[in-house]
Amino acid sequence: MERILLVVFSLSGWVISTCHPHQYYYVSDLKTWTEAQTHCRQTYTDLATIENTEEVNQFINTVSSAGYNSEVWIGLYSQINWTWSDGYTGSGAEYRNWKTNQPDFISAAQYCVNIGNATGFWWDDNCFLDYPFICYRGKFSTRREKMYEFYDGC
Repeated sequence: MERILLVVFSLSGWVISTCHPHQYYYVSDLKTWTEAQTHCRQTYTDLATIENTEEVNQFINTVSSAGYNSEVWIGLYSQINWTWSDGYTGSGAEYRNWKTNQPDFISAAQYCVNIGNATGFWWDDNCFLDYPFICYRGKFSTRREKMYEFYDGC
């Protein structure tokens, strides 16, 4: 069975939650999308890539249970096409969970994606806004498919 270790960081420390296939990290610091990407790349691997509905539900349940109910940056952004920050193109890379009428690129200024913690729906937003964010720790194969470290302490 595959497992994930989701760690939630706050100013008072960190909380380890349920086990699933990937290692995700909630960072409560408010940062722009680019600052969040830089932090994730320096500290972990990158901003979170979400491949299916199950992973959306893991975010909602785990982050909500830790008492956090805000939007968070994830690793999806657009230059021309929607792309994951880590370059992931494998199985599930095309998964999207857009809120109704999203993306809408209001004022041609919304090129980064956040996920609403309470709903799990995604919307495009201005990359210069400050939100908490989700990182992941993992490794890449030469085929650019995500390979994750596993935590056996569950």
